[in-house]
Amino acid sequence: MNKTKIQWSEKVWNPITGCTKIASGCKNCYAESIAKRFWKDRKFSDIVYHRNRLAEPSKKRKPSIIFVNSMSDLFHENVSITMLYEIFLEMLKYKIHEYIILTKRAKKMYNYLLYANLQNNLNHIWFGVSISNQKDADELIPILLECPVNNKFISIEPMLEKINISRYLPKLKWVIVGAESGAKKRYCDMDWIDEIVINCSKSKVPVFVKQIHLNNKLVKDIQNFPAHLQVQEYPKNLIERR
Repeated sequence: MNKTKIQWSEKVWNPITGCTKIASGCKNCYAESIAKRFWKDRKFSDIVYHRNRLAEPSKKRKPSIIFVNSMSDLFHENVSITMLYEIFLEMLKYKIHEYIILTKRAKKMYNYLLYANLQNNLNHIWFGVSISNQKDADELIPILLECPVNNKFISIEPMLEKINISRYLPKLKWVIVGAESGAKKRYCDMDWIDEIVINCSKSKVPVFVKQIHLNNKLVKDIQNFPAHLQVQEYPKNLIERR
């Protein structure tokens, strides 16, 4: 388990690595760019289960916010029920941590949660969907909202167009939003992010502005954001962890 530069997390835990692209937001995948630098001849589309990493949460004594599978999608088609069972078992054994899970495969997440029947034990685990456009939002968020869990959130990153999430906000506990990074980054208008922040504020849903485009440059330092976008909020139980 490693430290991370992802602002809303503290550690990353990758019991599975590798993924395949299924949405427009995947086009310039940051995880794939990391893989190209360090994985030598292995393709990013090769899904590998690292069973030797399962015990990593047990070695971290201090309560931490852990992003699960920053280099993959936990609910990828090639991730078996057995793999999911073993990974969730570790999260259930070490509840001192808060675990954050993001997926673009909401239907498999929903099906697994129904199958596993774990809802009474998941208050330390956050389940989110990653969206980039209105199509993603209208396909994935309704499935997320049907999941039998308490902690539901969305990550709008990279944000590629104006997205209306207002009708979903009453059932969400957190929203993360950010522009695309990398040399091939696609445009993100600050007004799009501003609308997300305004709607979250109206609905009293914590919102975390991760990064923006300013003068065609990626800006990650919140001190350099326009004042109205200097918002990096956490849900109450995550605040207590930090």
